[in-house]
Amino acid sequence: MSLSNIFSHLIELTSNVTDAYATVLYSSDNEKKTCHLKELFSLSPELDIPTVVPFGDGPISSVIASRKPLVIDYFNPEAAKLEIFKKIEGLKSFLLVPVIHNELEGVLAIATKEAYGFSSKLQKIVTELAEQIAWHLSEEKKPARQSENTDSSLKDLNTYLQFLGESPDKNTLTKRLVKIPTSIIKCDAIAIAKFDGKGMGTIWEHRGFAEDPSLYEMRLGRGIVGICAQSRSPIIHTSIERSLMAIFSSNENTQALNSVVTAPIMHNKQLLGVLIAGSSVKNGFSHYDLEKLTLIASGSGSSLSSMEVSNQLENEKNRDPITGIYNHRFLINYQRGISKKIFDGTAPVFFLTVQLTNLPYLYETHGVRNGDIILRGLVSLISKQVPSPRNIFKYSDNSILIMILKRNREEVTAIESRLIDLFNDNPLSVNEVSVQLQTAWGLSSYPDESKDLHELIGLSSARTAQPLKVTS
Repeated sequence: MSLSNIFSHLIELTSNVTDAYATVLYSSDNEKKTCHLKELFSLSPELDIPTVVPFGDGPISSVIASRKPLVIDYFNPEAAKLEIFKKIEGLKSFLLVPVIHNELEGVLAIATKEAYGFSSKLQKIVTELAEQIAWHLSEEKKPARQSENTDSSLKDLNTYLQFLGESPDKNTLTKRLVKIPTSIIKCDAIAIAKFDGKGMGTIWEHRGFAEDPSLYEMRLGRGIVGICAQSRSPIIHTSIERSLMAIFSSNENTQALNSVVTAPIMHNKQLLGVLIAGSSVKNGFSHYDLEKLTLIASGSGSSLSSMEVSNQLENEKNRDPITGIYNHRFLINYQRGISKKIFDGTAPVFFLTVQLTNLPYLYETHGVRNGDIILRGLVSLISKQVPSPRNIFKYSDNSILIMILKRNREEVTAIESRLIDLFNDNPLSVNEVSVQLQTAWGLSSYPDESKDLHELIGLSSARTAQPLKVTS
């Protein structure tokens, strides 16, 4: 993948996880005190983004000076000083993140219309993505290097590393990792070990051993693998003395192996596993083999870390960042699985939607932080008042969907009435200020009205306006 494609991919990934309306990557020229447009994602044809931003007094300069992320909501006067957005277009929040490798490489700016503020967890994920962007920006500045060795094994190694990097998931990656081509490293057995927080090791994947190594009890600091994990350094043993050094554990049966190389699988100083290759030949590995195994382990660490970030991103995309409950996207993407789980053909399922109609006003009046507290309080109240089994989802900016199972219509109607009375009689208290909620309600039922999940949710949502039940 070329560098330009890498930047485009990372910006698109960032935009997806943050539900961004616009994402701008600027690379910095620290000598000229300017930021230059590097990559852009935007859903708006009206957004006017300059290609060069000088260091100045605005929010970008604050981020450059502090080297810390900065969140600005629409109601903050600083929003008007953003040099990169000349037309605000009803945007709710902005997140500016410094892009740093060894030194400042640029600034990443994100604007969203979807929510007020960015959760700390979402900021952490964006910061991790910014670190990846920073590394590529720093690599781009380095002069092109001539290859010192153009033999076929290096060409094969490059192809193999690309093959590993294209793995769609951890399972595929580990299976590919134990099949290192013989043109790169000649070996009779390969395994991948991982260690938990208590120092106990397990085998992730393996091939070629006389006995299943997953049967062995591995500990940090014991055996060649445990020492490699503890020291986080590659190890080569060209002639193993069985009486003196075990590979995995003292109870192992690996007598067919006479040479072993191991390399830690790392990313950002975090140990993800250990890659082990064994040969039946004494002096079967050279230090050049060790270097190649170390490079493979390093590439695998980057791939595993990226997969972990992708999994986190997927989870973040499926959850509302303010309340932590599953969102509309989750309902759409997992519609078939949800339907299979809750619909059995006969037992009723009810869909109750509550719309907080004055939420925008509450955010403007009480601020983003208190608006988030109100929203979380609403979900907490519903969770306590609606008996299980039930599922709660953030359906839209100001709507909560409740799926109520194993109840009849009379019981569900009573639950709805109790909730309405509760909101009428018990205003929420935020910082000792009484906050009155204005709500609208809608109810639909399976299988009486429909057997389609999407249609039932739509009916419930539509009925919130027929008519509004307002607590004032």
